Amino acid sequence: MKANTGFVVVAGALGVLCARAASAQDFGGEIPPSYLSSPLRAPSNALELGVGAGYTQGFGHIASERRLRDVSGPGAGVAVKLGYRATPKLGLGLTSSYEQYMAMGPDRRETDVRGLTAGVEARFHLAPFERIDPVISLGSGYRALWSAAPGRQRDTLTHGVELARLGAVIDVRMSDSVALGPSIGGGLDMFLLERAGGASAAREIRGSRVNSFVFAGLEGRFDIGGQRVREIVEIARR
Repeated sequence: MKANTGFVVVAGALGVLCARAASAQDFGGEIPPSYLSSPLRAPSNALELGVGAGYTQGFGHIASERRLRDVSGPGAGVAVKLGYRATPKLGLGLTSSYEQYMAMGPDRRETDVRGLTAGVEARFHLAPFERIDPVISLGSGYRALWSAAPGRQRDTLTHGVELARLGAVIDVRMSDSVALGPSIGGGLDMFLLERAGGASAAREIRGSRVNSFVFAGLEGRFDIGGQRVREIVEIARR
């Protein structure tokens, strides 16, 4: 009786081993790709909406004897982007941002310092068919800085141009049409006109200097419409 029981146990163990060996042969040794390495389709001929938020701060001089840090300190901003994703690797669009800065000076507790930008940019996707897609953007446009102090006669609105802006985003793609990731960048700016004390016309800023604004935060991207295309892999012919 004991011998029969031992025979049954041994036969069952051999059966399990054979089944595992057969399944291993059927699998063929191929390991499925991980989540981050699995390829995705990329948007093309699509409408692209981007939103971002994060830290921002200006450095340098407004004019020869006026520093940005005497007007504004660190701040936070939100940005909205509307663009056209022409190809998987290239996008063009309009950008706009609103910023709120920490006021500087003796009346900083009662003063608001706000910023506004508007412009255009080109976006270059370095790995549009991957889960991790580095994106480089280059643009320029308009910049304004508004200091609202106690009493209307002390309000100051400064206008200028954003000569060049360079940004980088690491798009972590959640699907073919949605991505979210950290962003960083900066721009070179020059303020040219200023309206102070409720004046009806702006005056030219003498001795304008090139200054810079930097930012860091998060940016999300949503693609609407268009097509979702797969990467074309060329196979060399012998």
